[in-house]
Amino acid sequence: MTFEIDAFGTVTIAMCVFFLGYAIVSRSEILRNYSIPEPVVGGIAFAIVIAIIFYVADVKINFDLFRRDFLLVYFFAALGLRSNLQELIANGRPLAVLVTLAAVFLVIQNIVGITIALAFDYDRQIGIVAGSMALIGRSGTTVAWAPIFERQFDLQHVSRLGIAVNMVGLLAACAMGGPIARLLINRYRLSAPGGSADLDVGIARDAQSPQLDYYAFLLALLRIHIAIIIGHAFRVVLEAVGVSMPLYVTSLVAGIILGNLLPRVAPKLDWPGSDQCLTLIAYVSLGLFYTMTLMSLQLWTAGEFLIFVIVVIAVQALLTFCYIYFIVFRVMGGDYEAAVISAGFAGIALGSTATTLAIMTAVAREYGRAHKAFVIVPLACGMFIDIVNSLAITLFATL
Repeated sequence: MTFEIDAFGTVTIAMCVFFLGYAIVSRSEILRNYSIPEPVVGGIAFAIVIAIIFYVADVKINFDLFRRDFLLVYFFAALGLRSNLQELIANGRPLAVLVTLAAVFLVIQNIVGITIALAFDYDRQIGIVAGSMALIGRSGTTVAWAPIFERQFDLQHVSRLGIAVNMVGLLAACAMGGPIARLLINRYRLSAPGGSADLDVGIARDAQSPQLDYYAFLLALLRIHIAIIIGHAFRVVLEAVGVSMPLYVTSLVAGIILGNLLPRVAPKLDWPGSDQCLTLIAYVSLGLFYTMTLMSLQLWTAGEFLIFVIVVIAVQALLTFCYIYFIVFRVMGGDYEAAVISAGFAGIALGSTATTLAIMTAVAREYGRAHKAFVIVPLACGMFIDIVNSLAITLFATL
């Protein structure tokens, strides 16, 4: 039996699941200390319940996730509107370094994935699916490449395997990100800025709530909608010249441009509190997006690949930790910002863009603002890493 939950019901349940996670985290000092996001806790708990219902009663629950992806667009548009272009230009070098680090690691991921696949007596191409395609590439890359691999290499269940690897990778990233930041901050006694209401996303746990009104909220929402409209126009132009890019990336770029031009063109337009409303909308959007993503995970889909998936993620997670601890943190500067980027790198390597931002948001709420991390990591995830990964998948598939 299958139950279909419509978009309204899905969003309503997601809000309930978010507050479930909030209640659990607020009562658990361990979860707070290790910066485990509320959507992660609530989403995973709910996904486990759904899996139990499936196994016990043979009832499958499907959620309509139509509105989920647009929440991510809202988040990145709001993030772009709060970004400073001068700081972005100044952070060009660390952005290039982060992309290079990710490029090196995706090669490692594919080599390890192929090695494990051969050990299980699978086709070597399965190792690519369980490598950078499903991990750094995320579910979107898997869905895009699965038909090509199935047709070209006569493989079966590529999409199901890739989504299963990505799903377990998401869980591993969520479990690793916060603890990595805490370990680095404590181990190297890093100077963190502390709680602040001026976070890029969310509001610090110990900060006073900002004074907001509906004029400020509506202005923030209008700015986001204009950024999305411009971002959609950018996307159409890019597609016309043969370049495909997600709407959330073009909306991020549009937000950056609009957020930096508007104060110069109309300096009196900004209503007091509008920027805080942007932060609030970004946090709500990301929280609901990630809650909906995790609560809709169908944990039983790994099927016959379960042992293979577990071994792959165990090895990849261990490699990710070592790579972050010994290389990423040091190369990115060895300071608090580097620690936040390192926590986010767990999401880059094993999860998704939303996972990465959720991890960094939880860390920033606990330890303080990390603006450089929130500037370069979304651009690295949304634009450059996907391009490099597509080239790597093509190269490894033809070897």
